[in-house]
Amino acid sequence: MTEKIIIGLLSFFLIVAIGLILWIYISKSRKKTLENIKKEAKQERKNIISNAYRDISEMKISFQREREVKIHEMELIKNRILLKEDVLDKDQEILKIRQARLDGYEIALEKRSQEYDFKISEVITSLEVISGYSKEEAKQYLIEQVKQRSKLEINTFLKNAKLEAYNKAKDVGANILVEAMEKFVTNVVNEKTTNLIRLPNDEIKGRIIGKDGRNIKAFEQFGGVDIIIDETPEVVTVSSFNPIRREIATKTLEKLILDGRIQPSRIEHELLKQKEELDEIILETGQKTVQELGILDMDIELVKLIGRLKYRTSYGQNVLIHCIEVAKLSGSIAAELGLNIKDAIRGGLLHDIGKAVDFEIEGNHTALGIGKATLYGENEVVINAIAAHHEEVPKTSLISAIVSIADSMSAARPGARNNSVDEFFKRMSTLEKVITKLTGVDKVYALQSGRQIRVIVDPNLVGDNDMANLIEEIREQIMNNVTIPGEITITIIRETREIKIIK
Repeated sequence: MTEKIIIGLLSFFLIVAIGLILWIYISKSRKKTLENIKKEAKQERKNIISNAYRDISEMKISFQREREVKIHEMELIKNRILLKEDVLDKDQEILKIRQARLDGYEIALEKRSQEYDFKISEVITSLEVISGYSKEEAKQYLIEQVKQRSKLEINTFLKNAKLEAYNKAKDVGANILVEAMEKFVTNVVNEKTTNLIRLPNDEIKGRIIGKDGRNIKAFEQFGGVDIIIDETPEVVTVSSFNPIRREIATKTLEKLILDGRIQPSRIEHELLKQKEELDEIILETGQKTVQELGILDMDIELVKLIGRLKYRTSYGQNVLIHCIEVAKLSGSIAAELGLNIKDAIRGGLLHDIGKAVDFEIEGNHTALGIGKATLYGENEVVINAIAAHHEEVPKTSLISAIVSIADSMSAARPGARNNSVDEFFKRMSTLEKVITKLTGVDKVYALQSGRQIRVIVDPNLVGDNDMANLIEEIREQIMNNVTIPGEITITIIRETREIKIIK
């Protein structure tokens, strides 16, 4: 037990000794570490201070340099200012000298002005004494003389200007009309009151007639048209002066022929169906027309009436095409003259609008057109253009005159209207006959609907000096016997030939 205690004590002292030794060692090591840290801190402090002094020194040197540069720049600016001040001082001295000279000139001019006024007074007094007129009397006399001379010169100028304007007016007007016509050329659609329907065979004619004529009677009753079935092979004619009914009946009959079922109930049903479809086509045609002409605010009922004109013809001219042509011509002429283009186009388009209903309502197309345009809110300019385009009422605006001119241009240009072949040949024949009767005329050729006339004369009866008299005789004969719209150009040809046959 004693040994265990002794061993324990020795172990304790040993541990204490080891701990003491460790503590002493750590204490010395720590002290040495602290000394090293202090040395490093002192050295770092020296380095920082040294770097700071170096930076300060460099900044000081840089500042000194910049300061010297600024001082040098300021010296330069100061020298420039001083130079400018010297220049300004010199300029100011020069201005003072010039001002003094100008003051002297002004005084001298005032003196001369006074002397001039005095001299003028003396001259005027002398002139009054010599002429026997006072100053006011002479002034009035001079004014009267100037007025008389100016009046004469102005009158002469106005006469020349009027003559020149008159000479140019015809050419300018002709150019405007020709340019307008060239822009808008349309095709001619022949007038007709009948439609021909081709049949696949003649057996269909019997089915169209029906038992005891029931089908054809139903067609004529419900459609308001005449169905003409004659000996012409494979053809049926639909006849009516009402173009809308004629078109509906034609389309209905064509549909029924394709379908094969032709009977009164089917005829009535198909007529109603085709009427609805034609109403849609009429509205679409009217809308396309007003859109093409740039009209966006027209009443829809007027638009429908415009569409109906597609199926109306007058003297062989399709009325819708004619109205569109007149509208474009009117707009073009109005643009050249600086007038209201929109009113001109509307007046031209609507001038024959009465023809859309004149085959259904009693009255002439002008009165009917005025009524429709008034009913649907057209302005007074357009209404007067409709009313005056046949000279039935006075024109109240230039637009009305333009529409009337455009209407005549569209109707009277060569080939616009096909009245009839017989009338055309009759007119041309009359024209050639009245000229052929004149003495010395050998042959006559009427060309371009009578607007170009070639006259070949007998050189033995008509000499060169007689041609002027002959052309006047031709003109009188044409004016008295033939009416042709537009201008007529007459060309006389006189040719002398020597022929000899050598064998």
